[in-house]
Amino acid sequence: MKRVFIILLASLLILCGVGAAASVTTLSVVVSDSSDGNNPVSEASVVLSGSPPSTYFTTSSGTAEFTVEYPKTYTVTVAKNGYLSETKTVEIDEANPTVSFYLSPEPPILITITDSKGSPVYGADVSINGKYAGKSDDNGRIHVSMIRGVKNTISVSAPSYVPYNEQIIVDADKTAYSVVLELSKVSPLILVYSEGKDPVAGASVYVNGNLAAYTDAYGKAQLSSYTSGKYTIKVEAENFVTETISENFSEDSSTIIVDLKYASATLTVKTLSNNKPVADTVIYFDGDIRGITDANGIYTTSSAPGTKVHISASHEGYSANGVTYTVVPGDDNLVIISMEQNVPVVLIGVGIFAVLIVLLIIVLVISGRRRKPVKSPPRSYAPTNKRDSF
Repeated sequence: MKRVFIILLASLLILCGVGAAASVTTLSVVVSDSSDGNNPVSEASVVLSGSPPSTYFTTSSGTAEFTVEYPKTYTVTVAKNGYLSETKTVEIDEANPTVSFYLSPEPPILITITDSKGSPVYGADVSINGKYAGKSDDNGRIHVSMIRGVKNTISVSAPSYVPYNEQIIVDADKTAYSVVLELSKVSPLILVYSEGKDPVAGASVYVNGNLAAYTDAYGKAQLSSYTSGKYTIKVEAENFVTETISENFSEDSSTIIVDLKYASATLTVKTLSNNKPVADTVIYFDGDIRGITDANGIYTTSSAPGTKVHISASHEGYSANGVTYTVVPGDDNLVIISMEQNVPVVLIGVGIFAVLIVLLIIVLVISGRRRKPVKSPPRSYAPTNKRDSF
C-alpha cells in the first residue's frame, strides 16, 4: 500500500511539472532606429517562429506583442523597407519578457526607368511592396529601399505605358535595378464637327500623313490600334478648310475632337430689270458699299458660309427692294435683285402739262357752246294801201 502511494505521488508531481512547462506569457518586441536616436520604428514586420509562424507589425511606439509559452526558445525576425533585417534567438524563461531590436538603415537601391527605346521615363510612380516610394526624375531615376535577401514587389506606372509589376530578390550587394516600360496601345475616336457644331460626314482623317479613316454620318472615325505617343492628325472635307493638329495618343485622350472651319463660298449678286441686266448698279451689304455690277449686271465676291447679310442695290432711275440671304457652303449662292425703272420727272411734268392743256381746251369748248347767242327769225309786216306822196 505504501508503494502504491509513492507511485501516485510521483505521478502527481510529474503532472504538475508538465503544467509548469506549458505556462503562457506575453513577449514584447521593441524596434528602434539605431541611426535616429533610437526612435521607435513603426510598421516593421516582426515574425515569430512557430508552426505556423506568427507575424505582427509594430505600432507607433515600435512595439509588437506575442503570446508565447515558457520556458521555450523562439526565433524572432524584424524587417522593414529601408532597414537591414535582423534575426535573434530568444530564450524565454520568465513571465512578460521584452526583447529589443535596433535596425540599421540599409543602402538605397537606384532604380532607372526607361522605355523600349532606352529613353528615360519622367514622372513614373514607383511603389515597393505596395507602399508608394515616389516619382522618377528627369533621368528616369529614383532611389528606393528594399529588403535584401527576400522577395520585393516593384510596381511602376506612367501615363501612356503598360503598368509594370514584378517580384525580385535583391542580393546583399545589389545597388541598382533597371525597369523597362512598354508603350500602351490605344485606339482613339476622332469626332469632326463644323463651326456650327454639326457632324461632318465623309471627312478624310490622316495620321502622320497616312489615310487612317473616314468619318461616318455622325462625324465619327474610329482609328485602329496605335502605341501611345504624339501624332499629327490632318482632317480634310469638301467645303471646309483643312485642319492639322498634333495630339498625344494615350488612355487619357481616347476621344479627340476636331473643329473644321468653312471654306470661303462664292456669292453672286445679279441685278435685272424686265429680265435685262442693269450695269453699274451699286451693291450694298448691310448698308455698306461692296461693289458695282459689270456689263452683265453681275457682282461677285466671297463670304464665309453661314454668314447672314442684307443685300441692297441702287441705280439712278431705278428702285429696288433689298434681300436678306444666308451664305450656304458648296452652293452657287446666286442672289437676284429686281430693279424697277422709274419714269423721268421731266416726262411726268410734260405729261401733266399736256393733260392740263387738254382739260383746258375741253373746258373752253364746253363754255363757248354755252355762251353763243341765238339768232331771231326775220320779222314780217302786213301790206298797206298807203302810197307814198312826193
